[in-house]
Amino acid sequence: MLRGICFGICILVYGLAEEPVCTSHFDYEYRTVQKLFQLEQKIEQLLLKVGQSVYVRWGRNTCPDDASLVYYGYSAGKKYADKGSGSDTVCLPSVPTWSKYNDGDDGNRGHIYGTETDVVDVFDDNINEQDSPCAVCRVQRPVTLMIPGRSNCYDGWKLEYGGYLMSAYYNHPGPHNYVCVDSRPEFVPNGGRNDNQHIFYLVEVKCGSLPCPPYVQGRELACVVCSKLQ
Repeated sequence: MLRGICFGICILVYGLAEEPVCTSHFDYEYRTVQKLFQLEQKIEQLLLKVGQSVYVRWGRNTCPDDASLVYYGYSAGKKYADKGSGSDTVCLPSVPTWSKYNDGDDGNRGHIYGTETDVVDVFDDNINEQDSPCAVCRVQRPVTLMIPGRSNCYDGWKLEYGGYLMSAYYNHPGPHNYVCVDSRPEFVPNGGRNDNQHIFYLVEVKCGSLPCPPYVQGRELACVVCSKLQ
């Protein structure tokens, strides 16, 4: 009976409107769902206009809840005592693919090794000599920034993760970049051997040109990765 009434109303108003207008409960629900779908599409279009950015989450193989995982893998870099090869730490994917290659050791190459952490304090978990994973994460915010020396983000910024600033041992040869290792790290399975290859160490403050206060001699530096819409 209700559908018949609705059909009759639609016929009566058909000549007065571009579309038949039904007043049944079923029609109301349909139009509500349709509007929600259109709203979701508009939100997606706005997010695309806003932009996206990516960052590496060192020490974890997962991303925060509101970030998308691009890939996860292994923290890697040069051997601590080597003079050459790359100076930065990279996140190697868990499943590599290959182009042309020549298996076997060749003296005319750079080298790359997995990363272990040489740390016996500060972290809540025992991470000493554990191998370190990494994850590349994508967020719907166009700006991401690693801030050394902070345990929280500045106002207007969103925290992606927090941790500790890490780099090479001060007396090892060659350059090495600084990375922010998550304060709640995960470990590569069966990676607890002391391989002594590419190694993360905590970074502590040395006063002088760096003013103390506000910095403190010998104190380990925290770090955060933060993101912002604009």
